[in-house]
Amino acid sequence: MPIIEEHKVNHLLLNTNDKDLAKLAGYYAYKQNKKESYIDNGRYKIVDLTNPNQNQTGLNAMTVKNVATGEYTVIFQGTNPKQLSDLLTDVNLLGDVEPDQLKAASHYFDQMNRKYGVSSVCGNSLGGALANVVGISHPKVKTVTLNPAILPGGMVDPNQEYSNINNYFSKYDPLTLGEESLQLSDRFPGNIYRINSGAPYLKDFLYNHLGYGEDQTPESVEIGNKGEPGYGRIYIAADDHIVTSIWTGQPLYGGGGSGRIEINKDALETLADALQSQVLDHLKREMDYTRNANIIVESEKKQRANRLAKLQKQFEDILENAAGNSPLYKGITSGGYVISGVLGQMAQKLYEAEMQCHSLQLSIFSPPQDYAEYFVVKDLGLEGMLSQSRQFLNDIKMHFENLSRCSAKILKQVVPQLLASQAKGYADAVVDEIFNHEVVVGKNNQRLYNQIDKYRKQVRAVGSHFQSTDESLAKGIQNGGSPRAGHTSVTGSKNGQLATSTYLVHKMSVKSIQVEHALTELSDTIRTLLTPIVNELYLSLFAMEQLIEGLSSAIKIVGRSVWYVGIPTTLISLFTNWDDQLNSKINRALKPVDDLAESIHSVRTGINHLNANLPGLVMHYRPYIVSAVFNNQGYANVIAYNSAAVGILEEMELLFQDIVRQLSAQKGQSITALYEHSKSILKNVKLLHSDVARGTL
Repeated sequence: MPIIEEHKVNHLLLNTNDKDLAKLAGYYAYKQNKKESYIDNGRYKIVDLTNPNQNQTGLNAMTVKNVATGEYTVIFQGTNPKQLSDLLTDVNLLGDVEPDQLKAASHYFDQMNRKYGVSSVCGNSLGGALANVVGISHPKVKTVTLNPAILPGGMVDPNQEYSNINNYFSKYDPLTLGEESLQLSDRFPGNIYRINSGAPYLKDFLYNHLGYGEDQTPESVEIGNKGEPGYGRIYIAADDHIVTSIWTGQPLYGGGGSGRIEINKDALETLADALQSQVLDHLKREMDYTRNANIIVESEKKQRANRLAKLQKQFEDILENAAGNSPLYKGITSGGYVISGVLGQMAQKLYEAEMQCHSLQLSIFSPPQDYAEYFVVKDLGLEGMLSQSRQFLNDIKMHFENLSRCSAKILKQVVPQLLASQAKGYADAVVDEIFNHEVVVGKNNQRLYNQIDKYRKQVRAVGSHFQSTDESLAKGIQNGGSPRAGHTSVTGSKNGQLATSTYLVHKMSVKSIQVEHALTELSDTIRTLLTPIVNELYLSLFAMEQLIEGLSSAIKIVGRSVWYVGIPTTLISLFTNWDDQLNSKINRALKPVDDLAESIHSVRTGINHLNANLPGLVMHYRPYIVSAVFNNQGYANVIAYNSAAVGILEEMELLFQDIVRQLSAQKGQSITALYEHSKSILKNVKLLHSDVARGTL
């Protein structure tokens, strides 16, 4: 194993840390870099570059020098989808044989190590696997990977800790999520730390893997559209989400915290500075996230009337379409003006049929006296069929009136309740619940900010007069008062606990719960109100259609219901004329009956469709309810903002856990008072974290 050469390093300045290495691996490794150029605002100088087109394995790596400290780092680039050798290496990592590119990475490191003395290696994706190959063979080389690929089977010794290796998995990275789902975590050497970088959108797939956005805005991604309520950005940069000690730069993961430090004037000054740059500035960002989320909620709240009107129109449309898109059912929820007109026409046709049938029957039952004695007439029951048809038509009209009335009731009374919660008194259940929750979060955010800001001032004051005013400063911190004249002023702070939210008990599942409740309520209402009426209509229309068909058949055979017996030759011409008149009357009677039959068929066809579609109507309506309860994209953006806010608060917890730990073993009354105050802040951070997390899934 090559020995790292000793090179002069300025240890008074901050060494290259995990944050730096993550950014080098996930962002700068993929730029069009040139040898002897500078990156990261001049912090690093590129001293060596490989050319993947000039080596058989396709290795893409570079070596940089930390200009301030003199440290050297080897950076391995991840998969280039246009480079076949990279793709083949990715595939081969699933096996048990070490691919050539991994061997080439080790060889390149050895070259650079002999030349410069390399302190650290890093890489993203495939580059992470290449870095880990070096890390497992060189336990003194700091190794940091960002969303790395796995190593081949057998390369990682389960009995080794590999404490020099830190693997950072982004929250939404598709590669590491997939690797873990396949239970391949044993192929990662060293520590695995999960960080809150990324955004929960498929469109950010690549950024979630790299840990950085596009070139113009690598540190953030857009949420929403410009000009729309709640438009903003979520900061996804991986290095910004790696939590390290305020004092040592060590990662604060695994529960152990950083190494113990001595609390002195310099340490307190460092803490005060960090409380501004790493805590308050990040808390402002968290407040921006939750504020943007609430802006979206407020906008949705103002749109309730529009959302409800749209939902009602969609119910009207879907109910009409359930009748087979028949124009006869247009306006069924508002009086059924079309079907009412059709039923009126049907009544008129039935009346015309009655008149024509009456005339027809007069002709056959009252023939001219000259030849009445030669006729034998059979009664075909036309009057009975017409009377029964009139009754059916009246029943059908009544059923349609009920259908229209009940449909209107659902539209005007039930549909608004799909958005509401009677139990909580909300007209807009989901929006009102989230809005009330966000109000609490907003107040607690401001209270926590004020508390930490006062704490920062206290830390600054204690640091400035660390030894001379320890006792008086302690009283100022504990009691919230100001020291006596002549003493250093310390801003007091009552360390009150935040009031937690009582809303969003089921977190952002509140929407799906409301939707399922709405579907159940609507389904029950349709089954109770509409289904029986539609069934009655179906039966009545079917019966009337059969009856009208029978009436038509009876009219057609009227001529055959008259028997002629022994008509004298002298009367045949008169009879022929009468017979022609009879056939003409038969045709006139058939016309309104056939028209009526056609209308009944059209109406019954629509009812047949409605009867068949009613059971599935609610599920077809479901997407509209989902959108009306809370706009889908807006809801997703609220969750995204809250998820990002949760990430910041989780990181703040880690910081304050380390602060509390460092202050806990120190002597001095003022330090003890700061320790107690820091515990109070940590408790409030956890409470706020818990509350904000309710705004996520």
